[in-house]
Amino acid sequence: MNRSLIFLPLLLVCSWALSPPCRAEDTLVTIEACMEKAIPYADAIKLAEESLFSAEQDRLRARSVLIPSVELTGRLSGERTDMSGASSPPDSIKEKTYATFAGLGFQYSFYLNGRELIVYNASGVLVEKAGMDLQAARQDYMLQVAATFFGCIRSQKGLAIAEANLERLTSYQSAVKRRIEAGILTETEQFRANAELTEGQASLTEALNQRAVSRRALQRLVPLPDDFQLAEPNEIPTPALLALEGCVELAEKNRPELKALELASRVADKEVDVAKSTYWPKLTLEGAAGRKDSSIDGSYDALDADFDQDTTHYSASLTLSLPLLDGGLRRADIRKSLSGKRSVDHRLRQATKEIRLAAERAWYDHNTESQRVQALADGLVYSRQFLEAIIRQFQEGLAQSLDLVDANTRLVEAENKLADARFALQLAAIRLRYTSGLPPVNLPSPPGGESTGG
Repeated sequence: MNRSLIFLPLLLVCSWALSPPCRAEDTLVTIEACMEKAIPYADAIKLAEESLFSAEQDRLRARSVLIPSVELTGRLSGERTDMSGASSPPDSIKEKTYATFAGLGFQYSFYLNGRELIVYNASGVLVEKAGMDLQAARQDYMLQVAATFFGCIRSQKGLAIAEANLERLTSYQSAVKRRIEAGILTETEQFRANAELTEGQASLTEALNQRAVSRRALQRLVPLPDDFQLAEPNEIPTPALLALEGCVELAEKNRPELKALELASRVADKEVDVAKSTYWPKLTLEGAAGRKDSSIDGSYDALDADFDQDTTHYSASLTLSLPLLDGGLRRADIRKSLSGKRSVDHRLRQATKEIRLAAERAWYDHNTESQRVQALADGLVYSRQFLEAIIRQFQEGLAQSLDLVDANTRLVEAENKLADARFALQLAAIRLRYTSGLPPVNLPSPPGGESTGG
């Protein structure tokens, strides 16, 4: 037997043992990676992209009206004529005609006030509005992904708190059991320890389920594998202008929803101009040029005839039209466009008020949560010190088991409150960025040059 075949399994085992293990850091998913994966995965963003594409095609259609339409016409015809019974015999006519025609025609119509140019300019504004709608859809989806990401981080923290609590309760149960065996405590303390341990196990189960639900919620928004691990995010940077009025001004300047409504107001103005243009005359230019080749073969009163005929045709016309009576159609169209303009302005003012209020609320929430996190962090330190002191007293027989359970409960509550506060602070930070018109996290610019970072 070949010796190389004998040593081959040994070489494979050695190479596997000596290969560097896959580190957990290599599989961690950051919030920036989630955003980059979520943007091309979101159907809401794809719908906005399709709307932008449709608006671009409408602009091309509006441009096509500015170009005269030209068409090429071709025709092949044949005809046979038999006539008899004229006034003097034999008076009979037989004729066969074959003809071909080829021509070129053009037509161009426009209103004297430049209605077509108004429509073309309005289509350009609609493209800009669709771009703002796309940016708003991206920011909305990024906010949803960021909130779900931090919710998943919070569930992981809750699971760690529940596991640490269960470990302390298990140690507490063992200590109570040893003291009962030593005759220091009664069996009543054992019942209390068992009840606390059971409650800790239930809390751990609840934390596991909450973690599973939050991971599934994130997978619904971002295409992630089932074994993904999340990296703890850094502190979310807030807008540079931390003053209240500065954040409100930043929101009014950057929010794509307001920009889209401002563009919609410009489009409404142009729609009014388009409706008023029907009172202007319409000028139509038409022209045609063609050539007809015909061949005639026939007999006229027993006289044979066979000849070809070529005809060149040119035509041009200029038409000026102005409707006089339309039953009030043009007046109704103008009033409807004016009503649409007023509706857009009302929506713009309403959205401005709501965005100002949202920016103020986000600013106050962020400041409140910042102070709350600092206070709860100090409270957690005191709760941990209090539990350590009670444990020492319990070991020396100076404290009862009820005091130990109460101190442990205080510590768990302090840990959960601090975790909730930090989660709320992170959400407040991303909402403050969102209400200020900035994405939740800074991302590199897409290939189109549109910036998604703040």
